[in-house]
Amino acid sequence: MISKKNKYIKHVLALTILASCSSTSENLIISSIETDSLAYQRDLPDISAYNAFSVSDFKVIRQKIESKKLSQAELRELKLLEKNFQKILKKNKYQIKLNPSQKYSKELIELIYQLNLPISISWDQKKSNIIPDDLLSSKVEGFCSSLYEDSISSINKEISKNPSSTLVIYSDTYASISKKIESVNSIIYAVNYDASNSQEFAAKVLDINLSERRFKKISNLNPNQAMNFSPRSRSDIKQIILFLRPQEYKAMIPALRYHGGNKFKFINFISSLEGLSNSMQLLDYEDSYTPISVLLSKNIQNEGVISIKDFLKYGVLSDWLLDQVLRQAGVQSATINGATGTIFYDFNGCSRREIALQKISSDLFSS
Repeated sequence: MISKKNKYIKHVLALTILASCSSTSENLIISSIETDSLAYQRDLPDISAYNAFSVSDFKVIRQKIESKKLSQAELRELKLLEKNFQKILKKNKYQIKLNPSQKYSKELIELIYQLNLPISISWDQKKSNIIPDDLLSSKVEGFCSSLYEDSISSINKEISKNPSSTLVIYSDTYASISKKIESVNSIIYAVNYDASNSQEFAAKVLDINLSERRFKKISNLNPNQAMNFSPRSRSDIKQIILFLRPQEYKAMIPALRYHGGNKFKFINFISSLEGLSNSMQLLDYEDSYTPISVLLSKNIQNEGVISIKDFLKYGVLSDWLLDQVLRQAGVQSATINGATGTIFYDFNGCSRREIALQKISSDLFSS
């Protein structure tokens, strides 16, 4: 993501460049410049994100390689990182071909500026748009699957660890996606969220209403005897997965907790992040699990308040742009601490992405 320090200058630069684009093909070269964002010594997690490139990074990598506290696997990864940076910085020119009307052109220019590499943008109206309008649900060039699909894979992997029944609650928007939830160890129950009252809906799907009806039948057998009663939610469900529109999570999670207490493990689809302009809104999902990249959680810890919906948008674009750079540099393989997840880049195939399911808690906001 773009640092606050350089956000304004990059915004002006992007607008100036876009304004200069004519209807004919025109090349724009953004030269490699040591910007203020690279004026400090970066640590290995920063470097392994591949989101900027500087010769000073070699010193950090080399110092770590020469340390004696490394496993063989760690040593191989560091040597590969060093080799990849050498290839990337050695190349004299990169070229990205875009249609002037390509959506997200301004964002791509900002990201190119951040990479600190000699990247030439070739504008050509005859070229078809290569980046989809919907960055989250559509597969982007160079990747094996979309961000949505990778989020599903993370959820399926998690629920397969537990031999217990799973309840899937989905709104109409995500009906087709929710059908991709599967597990060899868990029985899946799917329910369409079609209610305006989240409390009533939660009581219904957790069988609170059945529990209350049973109590009434029992109490009617002996109306003169006072009985203590606390409605019980269904006992066969251990995990609840939510496929809802962003505004529906805030009401649904508290309603399910009200009737079920802490007996359920809540797992949110990545749609829970899409409408969050302020990362502090994540606390509405406290103690639930959500697909969040390590880089995103680090940014939240460092900056406190960021726009997550913008981070996701820039993240997919950043990962795509990096894939273009790696292929043009001739990099064969790389493990990247990417903006949207851990990316396993493969020159001979598509790049695979894994997204960690992280528990949302106040610890996420403490550095």
